[in-house]
Amino acid sequence: DQEESGAVHPGKDGGMSSRAASHAGSWYSANKTELDRQLSKWLQDVTPSSHLLPSRAVIAPHAGYSYSGPTAAHAYRHLDPTRINRIFILGPSHHYHLTGCAISGHASCETPLG
Repeated sequence: DQEESGAVHPGKDGGMSSRAASHAGSWYSANKTELDRQLSKWLQDVTPSSHLLPSRAVIAPHAGYSYSGPTAAHAYRHLDPTRINRIFILGPSHHYHLTGCAISGHASCETPLG
């Protein structure tokens, strides 16, 4: 079974599937250590504004990390992970024309980070 974003993998509990990291190794590193180093550096390079409340939503670029990583870090650095209950990913379809929204049937997304 395939979808535009890559292979469909059965969930660990045999239920809902996880979305494959189809762009690992091309748009971002497939190496866990290298990816962690890049993301950590970009996030550490951002000094959050002390007068801003933690964000409740983020709109960030999603191009290859070498292009968008430093910019996306400015958005993600203003999140407080202790306040996150649910993550909702909304993105465009790059391969199919949609007249509305499509909802993934996946329960999780795979990443090189685990």
